[in-house]
Amino acid sequence: MYTKKSILLLLLISLSIPIFSQERILYVDSFKSILGNEKKEIKLLNFAKENNFSSLILYELDKIDKKLFHLADNTKNSVLVDFMVKARKFYGIKEIAASGESGGFFVDEIAPYNAGRTDPNEKFDVYNLEYEYWKYDSSNLGGYYCESYLRKNGIPCNREGSYNYYKESLSIMELLAEESDTKIKTEAYLGNFKSSEINKISKHTDRILISGYANTPENSFTVVKKLIKLIANCECKPEVSVIFSSEVEYMKGYLNYHSLDVIEEKFINEMKKNNLYNKVNLVGFTYYNYSYLEDAVENETFRRTGIRK
Repeated sequence: MYTKKSILLLLLISLSIPIFSQERILYVDSFKSILGNEKKEIKLLNFAKENNFSSLILYELDKIDKKLFHLADNTKNSVLVDFMVKARKFYGIKEIAASGESGGFFVDEIAPYNAGRTDPNEKFDVYNLEYEYWKYDSSNLGGYYCESYLRKNGIPCNREGSYNYYKESLSIMELLAEESDTKIKTEAYLGNFKSSEINKISKHTDRILISGYANTPENSFTVVKKLIKLIANCECKPEVSVIFSSEVEYMKGYLNYHSLDVIEEKFINEMKKNNLYNKVNLVGFTYYNYSYLEDAVENETFRRTGIRK
């Protein structure tokens, strides 16, 4: 027979367990300035562990390759190797993603880095494509993608040309993943897409990160509702992670007052209300980005506990 004390203990334990067990992914901005700085590395990894992040997406790998050391140079890349091993062995990080803008980056830099390592703990196990083909200004004449990738490769500078380049990059990443001697996921960041596009994109990806940039979880759901419906009706069923932005113009203010658990629960409740929760393979949430989120979480913790780290 349960006593009052044992019932209270069971209740406290149940309240301490998250209602939803989705995974959390963290975009790590300014990684070039973090890597090799032990104090900054530990601060990042402690933050990830304390807030139940299981995956990291590393930005600025191209800058590291151009300005610090060639990623595949085993005489110089030990600082990256050490970071990845430390993250996995001591801080509960299960996945580390390399983020890039084109398939060529993974061919030239990331796949050679992985090929030079034998321990799976030292390798990237997610290839993340960060290329916003749906943005008119970037893909058209004079835009960043047009001038950096499309025009010089004889590809039309418009949405169709940019989408085809994006899809080709995913195909390259998928092939590299298949050729690897360790398991690698491919994932794609998407802010907008058509039904015909998601059907083809999802065939080349294990996970899709959907931009839910807004100032509250309810508004984030409104932003992604149409896209989630398209995924629910697509031919393939990729894993889905919704992105919340902790930038000032988006959810920074809300994050100052609400925990990550509360925000995620509110979003999932919106999905359930709209009968979409069981129609897609929602595996969790992605937060953009570390710098803004760290500050917001510190503010929320201080308001709740009176303790500031």
